[in-house]
Amino acid sequence: MPVTDWFIIKSLTVPSSWIAVLFALIVTGVILWKRFGKETEDWYSDAAILFLLVWKLSIIVTDFNMVWNSPISILYFNGGETGLYLGLVAAIARVFYVLFQKGFAERELAAMLLGMIMVQSLYQFAMVALNDGSLWQKAVTVILFAALLYVTWIKAFWSHTWRVQLTMLFLLVHFVVAYAQPDGILQTPLYITAILALSSIAVLTLRENVRKQVEE
Repeated sequence: MPVTDWFIIKSLTVPSSWIAVLFALIVTGVILWKRFGKETEDWYSDAAILFLLVWKLSIIVTDFNMVWNSPISILYFNGGETGLYLGLVAAIARVFYVLFQKGFAERELAAMLLGMIMVQSLYQFAMVALNDGSLWQKAVTVILFAALLYVTWIKAFWSHTWRVQLTMLFLLVHFVVAYAQPDGILQTPLYITAILALSSIAVLTLRENVRKQVEE
């Protein structure tokens, strides 16, 4: 859903998308902690915090002159879309490193898949709640992402094949939802889903190749 509302928090005016991102990251962290335990929640939190820090501080790279002339601007601005992608890459790299250290354990792969789908789903739910839009567009968004999240919650643990299929379904569902939304398929959240899906496929493929080599 596109941003239509902004919120004033003391002297800071923030778009609804910022609130939606924080909501999605925090709630996902709590749910992963409840289902997988503190160890899994720790690496998720590390990746989430790294994402936020890189996104926020990347303004030093994207608009160095403004930061140089007014250092306090770091408190009010972030690196924009470029910083968002830099933060995403940093978070993905962190998750990959942890999964590699853990030998691509089945449990952690399920947590990875559930986490990335839950973050995007909760973000979409929050954007629906916080912004204006037609009822049918909101309904399509909520119904499809809720169904995807439900299936992932059940099937993510089943097998490598299921995890690959769920990853592809994640991308397909978001493509359909984006097509129904005002901004169409040319929107940042869909690009992020595509990056997450490709990263997930890469991790799952690598893990399967390692498993086959061990069995041989």
